[in-house]
Amino acid sequence: MSGAVLMLPISVDIGVPVASLGIAAAALFFASALVQVPIGMALDRFGPRKVISAVTLLAVVGSYLLAAAGDLQEVIGSRILIGLGFSVTMMSSYVLFAKWFPPAKFATMASWLMAFSSFGAMMASAPLAYAIEHFGWRLPFIFVAGITLAAVLAGMLIIRDTPPDYTESADKPATIGQSIRGYWAVLRYPRFFNLLAMGFVAYGPAAALLGMWGGPYLEDTYGLDGAERGQILLLMAAVVPIGALFFGPLDRIFKSRKMIVIVAVTTELFVFVILGLVDNLPVWAVTALFVYINFVQQYYVVLAAHCRNSFPDHLVGRANSTLNLISILGVGFMQSLYGWVLSANPENGYAQSFLFVAGILVVALLVYAGSVERPPAGARNA
Repeated sequence: MSGAVLMLPISVDIGVPVASLGIAAAALFFASALVQVPIGMALDRFGPRKVISAVTLLAVVGSYLLAAAGDLQEVIGSRILIGLGFSVTMMSSYVLFAKWFPPAKFATMASWLMAFSSFGAMMASAPLAYAIEHFGWRLPFIFVAGITLAAVLAGMLIIRDTPPDYTESADKPATIGQSIRGYWAVLRYPRFFNLLAMGFVAYGPAAALLGMWGGPYLEDTYGLDGAERGQILLLMAAVVPIGALFFGPLDRIFKSRKMIVIVAVTTELFVFVILGLVDNLPVWAVTALFVYINFVQQYYVVLAAHCRNSFPDHLVGRANSTLNLISILGVGFMQSLYGWVLSANPENGYAQSFLFVAGILVVALLVYAGSVERPPAGARNA
């Protein structure tokens, strides 16, 4: 659920400053990042169906505990469980896409996944603000726990790891040792580090605004109330499926996934420079810039396809989970960055944070420019 909507009422309820809740917001992402590598190994070894069913139950427990949390430590602990529980959802989907669809369609399938998942983000903006105003912030987490449990049960019945005609690679890991050796093969891939550099900024800039600091910024800078902030956050969330569906087919139109990513991130960089350097922007202009950041950030589906196409099927779980690990660490870092800068300089902290993000994007672009890419393959490895 969106920290930008949620953290303000939690801070009032449990009696801690919003800045102190930055670590609680980041805890979810750091916890998810911590298990990405073992999750990738488990997906390649045991398959998505078993791994999803087992791991996602932690999110159910964490949601119930957060609904009952009474202090900062309990909020942080609950967020950690939620992060662990939902750590498997995206990567398990990517592994399923790799085995059910040809590589050329990976970005398109990932874009549809992102589009559908974004409806949850939309519900966590204005609708969540409405629910908090009328029912408090605890009841929505009980609802999320129930929905998640129902989804786990449905997944156990519906999900199949491979299509009927699929032939598993002889290199599929049969032991933990083979899984670890396969992971080292992923890390030794030529210039994989360059892909990871872009992965670090693939979620963080948008997630820090939509998930935590966009709401406080709009309140502190423009004095917007909860409903008004929720409306802007809803617009930001609403463009996520549009952006995902926009970027998804592009790698079948243009020859280079790498250039799609570079152009997208360059425009995002200029938006953060404007936010950091231009004073007294009207609310409509800030709204437009925030909305664009969330739209263009969906280039991640192309970056994920760049990563997927670099590896055979039996390494996809470990490769994309490593990319996702770095992306989640980037979210946690970006959310913490705003808190650190605001604590050091409350008056100009937001502007400085925007410029820090712009600088990080520059570095990521320079490193990613040295990555290599293979031409899209047209058929599934069977």
